[in-house]
Amino acid sequence: MLLLKNFILASRSPRRRFLLAQIGLEPEIIPCEIDEELDPSRSPAENATSLALQKARTVAAGISWGIVLGADTIVALDAHMLGKPIDHDDAVRMLEMLSGRTHTVATGFALIDRLPTGM
Repeated sequence: MLLLKNFILASRSPRRRFLLAQIGLEPEIIPCEIDEELDPSRSPAENATSLALQKARTVAAGISWGIVLGADTIVALDAHMLGKPIDHDDAVRMLEMLSGRTHTVATGFALIDRLPTGM
């Protein structure tokens, strides 16, 4: 594993951590709690990108320097965007709703490079 000093993942997602490990990166994990309200006037991709940027900015504001990666994924079925399931039963309900149906998955990423003070 390559540990880049001050490379931070603004997510608690085990899947994102696994994907980064596949390319040899082992980031520091600083989960970000933001209001992940979806804007129905925006596309799934626009919502995902906006939320990823909010997460990256929130974590970057709390560090003196480093590279912060924010990410968010939105699943949409027909014109309905699904948020994060609230519990196991909600996740099962969503998976049953999606099963056998064509749906859209959009992931947005944001990368913020905070330079050390004085540079």
